[in-house]
Order: sequence, then C-alpha cells, then structure tokens
Amino acid sequence: MYTIMSYLCYLVSAIAGYMAAFDLLIQVFPDYGFIELTTGFVVTLMFFPLVPLYPGINSGEWLLAIICYASIMLGVILGNQARKSKT
Repeated sequence: MYTIMSYLCYLVSAIAGYMAAFDLLIQVFPDYGFIELTTGFVVTLMFFPLVPLYPGINSGEWLLAIICYASIMLGVILGNQARKSKT
C-alpha cells in the first residue's frame, strides 16, 4: 500500500513539473508545434524537479514548486515506510 501511495506522490510531482513546463513552453514558443512539444517533453523528463522553480522565480507563482517538492518528499517518506514494512 505504501508503495502505491509513494508512486502516486511521484506522479503528482511529475504532473506539477509538466504543468510548469507547459507554462514555460507557452512563454518561450507562443505558436509551438510538434517538435517544440516533443523537445519540451524530453527535457522536462530530465529536469522536472527544477522546472517548477521558473514560475516561482520569474512571476512569483510558487504553488507548482510547493506541490512538486512536497510530493517528492512524501513519496520518499512513503517509499521508505514501504521498505521498512516489508521486513
């Protein structure tokens, strides 16, 4: 059960990262196409914990960063709890 909840927290974190990345994509490429969307998807996969910092620093919208980092923290805690409960 803890493992599933941990993965759900990681999923919420990734979704928050993708929401911030889409906001960044709209600002950088207003009329984006398939290539920009694909490139943004791959880059966000590598750097999704860092992407939510951009809206926070640039425009003061820290909500996505808080959701992303809190979800990562909860995912790590739940993952450790799952490892403890198995033994």
